[in-house]
Amino acid sequence: MAQGAAVKTEALRVSGVVQGVGFRPYVARLARKHALSGSVRNLGGEVYIRVRGEEKAVSRFLKELTAKPPAGSFIRAVERVDLAEPVSCADGLDGFTADGFTIEASEPKENAAMPGPDIAVCGDCLRELFTPGDSRFHNPFISCTYCGPRFSILKELPYDRARTSMGPFPMCEPCGQDYHAEEDRRFHAQTVCCNACGPRLVGRSRDGRRQDGERALKTAAEILNSGGIAAIKGIGGYHLACCAADEKAVSRLRALKGRECKPFAVLFQKLADIKECCAVSKEEEALLLSPARPIVLLHRTREGAIAKGVYGSSRYTGAFLPYTPLQHLLFEQTGPLVLTSANPSGLPIFHRDEDMLAFFEAHAELDYVLFHDRAIERMLDDSVVAVVNGNTQFIRRARGYVPLPAAQMEDRGHTVLALGPHQKSSVCVCNGGQFYPSTELGDLTTREMIAAYQETAADMRRLLQASPTRAVCDLHPDYASTQYAKTLGLPLYEVQHHFAHVASVLAEHGKTGPVIGVAFDGTGYGTDGTVWGGEFLLASPFGFYRAGHIRPIAYLGGDASIPQGWKSAACLLHDAGLPAEDARGGMVEAALKQNVNVIRSSSMGRVFDAASSLLGVCRESTYEGQCAIELEAAAAGYAGEAKPLAYTISEQEGKLIADLAPAIRELVTERDRGVPGEALARRFHAAVAALIREVCVKLRERTGVNDVALSGGVFHNRILLTEAAELLAGAGFHVFTNRAVPPGDGGISLGQAYIGACWASEPGRRAAGRGGEWKEEEAKCALRFRES
Repeated sequence: MAQGAAVKTEALRVSGVVQGVGFRPYVARLARKHALSGSVRNLGGEVYIRVRGEEKAVSRFLKELTAKPPAGSFIRAVERVDLAEPVSCADGLDGFTADGFTIEASEPKENAAMPGPDIAVCGDCLRELFTPGDSRFHNPFISCTYCGPRFSILKELPYDRARTSMGPFPMCEPCGQDYHAEEDRRFHAQTVCCNACGPRLVGRSRDGRRQDGERALKTAAEILNSGGIAAIKGIGGYHLACCAADEKAVSRLRALKGRECKPFAVLFQKLADIKECCAVSKEEEALLLSPARPIVLLHRTREGAIAKGVYGSSRYTGAFLPYTPLQHLLFEQTGPLVLTSANPSGLPIFHRDEDMLAFFEAHAELDYVLFHDRAIERMLDDSVVAVVNGNTQFIRRARGYVPLPAAQMEDRGHTVLALGPHQKSSVCVCNGGQFYPSTELGDLTTREMIAAYQETAADMRRLLQASPTRAVCDLHPDYASTQYAKTLGLPLYEVQHHFAHVASVLAEHGKTGPVIGVAFDGTGYGTDGTVWGGEFLLASPFGFYRAGHIRPIAYLGGDASIPQGWKSAACLLHDAGLPAEDARGGMVEAALKQNVNVIRSSSMGRVFDAASSLLGVCRESTYEGQCAIELEAAAAGYAGEAKPLAYTISEQEGKLIADLAPAIRELVTERDRGVPGEALARRFHAAVAALIREVCVKLRERTGVNDVALSGGVFHNRILLTEAAELLAGAGFHVFTNRAVPPGDGGISLGQAYIGACWASEPGRRAAGRGGEWKEEEAKCALRFRES
């Protein structure tokens, strides 16, 4: 420090994703670069910094702090704090030392922020992995400050080795030297290890023999190459794997998994391999190569070396690239692999060794288990994404993205726990103005899944050291998530399902003003006790008015009949005044006439399923959404002009009612005239998109609201989403969609949390009606609703 130079001290709190991403080493290097003394430490999920030095040097430090933070980090805010806050330091009352800058021990803190997600192995580690003679040559757990597991191995915050499942593996002397060497990229890397001190790879064969290390890896590869099936321990759970080019192996895997038709994802060794069989846009390439390494749904251009049984009738290939060192090592000895989560239908993904080994013992079709002795603290399935209109759309938000916040708002001191839906369950915690959705778990239909769901809810609260002041759940009284919410002893908001869908879009885009919310899905409990699913809502986070909907149809059977597209088709034929087309349809028609086991629903999802069945595309779903997915695939195969099928829009009691019965009649007539199914599938999509535009235009004429939010599982349909967005934009609307969470039920918890946080912050503006619906007297003026 120059003699006589002005001295300045600063104390800072940095919030965001700043733990598990090499942020403290980054701060230490930056401080030493500018000859500053002081300290940095993790406190809860935040980072606290104290610096002292020449005033100009401190200013340069502050300017550079946010300029180039570590990859994977996200700085939400840098705030000045009192020098006495928040903790004492071991080397002095004020936290400064005479000999430089130090990295202090971490401490827990209430209302913490989450660390970074699990990150794909980096290029530098890969070079070492394949360098003979390196201490980490062929080490399946190689990592550094900038890559490797984070959230999946975390026991509690703040993020330090002792608080992760790396704690049982003491660093050897060379690894310790790397850990303490400021110039090394493993400086303060909590997962640092090598072949001498790290976790151990283990294999278990069908005859009970145990193999270790490279021998286990070689055996697993030999089994995969010979048509066998192996279970492989990943970052967030086990995968079941087989050779993607082997039709018989794929068939065996389907039988073991109990997965008749749903496409499998394929792990490719490199990007060039993917491009041999799929079209890859620049946006899709960026996702494939991103640190998150999600599964990306790509248009398949040719079969290549992949067995047809991998994808069946789907026009997409779910492709992804290796993200663990172990996967890269396998590719030294194998080709492309089918990887699917290791769990029977209805059960959580296996992430505990004892559960996987018990499954292995009970299923002779499984030939080998390749695992290791580092525990997985929480299960995380692979994320699945698609690119629609140049934007990322989540199908499943999990590994690589969780626990990143999906939205944020001004922190008003309220901590909200949202319990999500029944299907594609997740929870979301709003803490410190940040919205943290959990990984998507699955449907709450089994005891095991419900237990995993409740464990996840408790885990999110524990990690964040959060004490919720409110809970939010779905309006449906029989959902397991609703029932669990009522056991928590917290003030509870019950929020209507489609309102939460729309609110998830509002949360992502930080909107509090009114929107026309278009929420299309298969089913959701309405405020009137009926089943909704084709909704036009005038909505803000503070309430909604059901301004329009698809005309309700009488359907035979409840949720259990939803996969039966043929049954929905028979119901729509009866509703449209058309005769049944076969004996099964005749039985449905008779039951409808007798009003036996009949529900009424405005579901748009069931209309898509019915159209698929009527066109002979898919009559029954063996996995969720199959009928509608295959209808979209048929529509994509048509390149001609697509004039919308007929529909009508009327007004009843102040609401706009869209009727698709004319579309059903026209579809059947044109089908019977010999018009190709692909053309009619495309015209059906065009009709729904045109209907959306027309209803929104009519609502804008009444309200002046020019923003439209599209959400709900039906909007996973790329054709519909693209065409509806284009028509709306062409009509002058501002269109908002989900980008940080799925439009389906996987995004519901975010919408619930946003509603809960807004209601808690401004209770006077909360909707007084059931589930967030404005009362009847307020609904009369709702169509003139304005908000700045």
